[in-house]
Amino acid sequence: MTAQARAARAEARLQTAHELLRDLDLIERWSTYGEVTVVGSVGIELVVAPDIDLEIRSKEPRVADGFAVMSILAELPQVRRITYLDARDRHERGQYWKLEYETADETWTVDMWVFGPDALGGGPLAEALREVLTPAARDTILAIKEEAVTRGERALGYWLYQAVLDAGASSYDEYRDWLGDRNIYERTGWLTDPSSRSLRRG
Repeated sequence: MTAQARAARAEARLQTAHELLRDLDLIERWSTYGEVTVVGSVGIELVVAPDIDLEIRSKEPRVADGFAVMSILAELPQVRRITYLDARDRHERGQYWKLEYETADETWTVDMWVFGPDALGGGPLAEALREVLTPAARDTILAIKEEAVTRGERALGYWLYQAVLDAGASSYDEYRDWLGDRNIYERTGWLTDPSSRSLRRG
């Protein structure tokens, strides 16, 4: 696949993601309970997998609020599955909702994390990455993501961006070597890490 084809595919996926967000009215629904930010690949505008990530920052997160949002969405025929995980006492420090939405061609997932006001969030990092990613870096990231898909695996979000920007990874194997045995579930503080040369330049 050429760089132009990768970029066109990612742009089409991005548009589909935003259409789905509008169809489900997710940002408006969650806005009743907190500040909503689109993060992950849609927030960075580098979409390969059919996946959307949202963060909801609430002054007082309540499980009932999430059920209020999901109970309405559960009535939609395209919504096939909704799951919930209470991770407030784990390292994620939040409430997690996952929605599976079936389109004519494939199933999209929407990952939604609800955090309190002090939890580390991905919004500032997504904004910073949009500013510092060059066309070459974007294509490298898309190529690695596409290679992961062909292997039936997945290149993991911000860890991939850090591997490309800071370590110069240019292939899926180089990314995996860099990742090593890192805890992939750890919430990243990369943006504020003074050793992060790429983002400090931004």
